[in-house]
Amino acid sequence: MFYSKIINRTKISLFIILALFLGINFKLLAFNDSSSLSQRVTDAISNNYYQNFNITTEGKGIVRIEGQVNSLYDKYNIFDIVSGVPGVKGIDDFITVNAPLLPSDIIRDGIEFNLKLDKSILEPNRIKVNVVGDGIVILSGNVSYNSEKLQAETVASWEKGATGIVNEIKVLPRKIAFSSKNLRKVVHDVIRDDFPLDNHVRFSVRKGVVTLQGHTQDLWGIDHLPKDCYDIHGIKKVVDDIRPVA
Repeated sequence: MFYSKIINRTKISLFIILALFLGINFKLLAFNDSSSLSQRVTDAISNNYYQNFNITTEGKGIVRIEGQVNSLYDKYNIFDIVSGVPGVKGIDDFITVNAPLLPSDIIRDGIEFNLKLDKSILEPNRIKVNVVGDGIVILSGNVSYNSEKLQAETVASWEKGATGIVNEIKVLPRKIAFSSKNLRKVVHDVIRDDFPLDNHVRFSVRKGVVTLQGHTQDLWGIDHLPKDCYDIHGIKKVVDDIRPVA
């Protein structure tokens, strides 16, 4: 009787293990099934876009996407959506941007304007914008942070008339980006671009510490300038000695 119970329990355990094993493999087979993967990609895109796209799979998780979008940003966004679908390992891009043909200087000026408006890009003047062909945007220059490089590409993708982006922006090595010399340039750009009326404000940077001195009539600047400096990567402390004009 005792051995019989052990055998029965062993059978049950083996059955459970086998069921789990087969269940896992059924899931893997489902993920590898081309039609199932195509449907999952189609469903993911349709949750965000009403346009019809032709979705096919070419084996080993490679998805081919054909269709049209109204902006380059939408194209990039679809890539993000599809890359998050389980089973997708690569994307063959056959999406065209249905953008109006605009003069290169109009596209360039629009991107440069929006780069300066974006507060997450601390050094817009270090980014160079060139537009060639039918709306191909080439970004170059040197910035201190990788987040600026990525955001510059996003900003460019919003621009009407942009059909493609070549991002050649270089990011400074961390040691150089966090040096006092470079942080002085970043703080200078922030003050110049965001607080142009505060021309009586002086500052210094040493070992990650910013010291602000001077006076201003701009009460908004008194409240926000120290905070904006503190938000700069590499700044550890802000000594605020700015005084309002009596």
